[in-house]
Amino acid sequence: MQIKLAQALAGSTAGAEYLLNSSPPALLLDRTVKEKLLAAKVPNTAARIDKLTHGLSAPNDALQKLVERRQRKFDPAKSRASEGANIFQQNCAVCHQVDGNGGLVGPQLDGIGNRGLERLCEDVIDPNRNVDPAFRSTLIVLKDGDVQSGLFRREEGETIILAESTGKEISIPKNQVSERRQSENSLMPENFGELLTDEQFNNLLAFLLSKRAKNQ
Repeated sequence: MQIKLAQALAGSTAGAEYLLNSSPPALLLDRTVKEKLLAAKVPNTAARIDKLTHGLSAPNDALQKLVERRQRKFDPAKSRASEGANIFQQNCAVCHQVDGNGGLVGPQLDGIGNRGLERLCEDVIDPNRNVDPAFRSTLIVLKDGDVQSGLFRREEGETIILAESTGKEISIPKNQVSERRQSENSLMPENFGELLTDEQFNNLLAFLLSKRAKNQ
């Protein structure tokens, strides 16, 4: 919840200033938060972030440790794919489709089990590590200083349509856009490793590993 709130606040100049003055420093290391903060029109943002987060572990280091821990803890004999299907439906299906069910905001996941345990742990816990360029977020800075980000969907006349991580589409008038660029980040949140318990995560992995290509 903190990360979601920080990502929302980072999209406006006033919210960015608030985060830089009042938020727990670790929130500033979230890649989406940091990207939006750097795009916002706040003086000396990069230097302020560096000062506030000095000595904190970089996100990729912490995520790699979590990937390794989750991988070690996975026990197929104690994991239930049926429970993992429910977890997928609750947390992932809004963006991802498998077996014809779910959304198509993110990549379609039929055959995903072929990736294997290590890669699946990476993809769920650290979604920004291996981002297909087609699914990188688009960052749009508005003329009033606010920042919007999401997956580019289409253009409709003088309007740009982005999709949020919830699957909701947002419309941005082109005449309000000051800058538009592709992000290096995925739309997928990188806090699933914290949101899911070991048991839930193992069940989700069991479900994903069961989804292998038909010829495998």
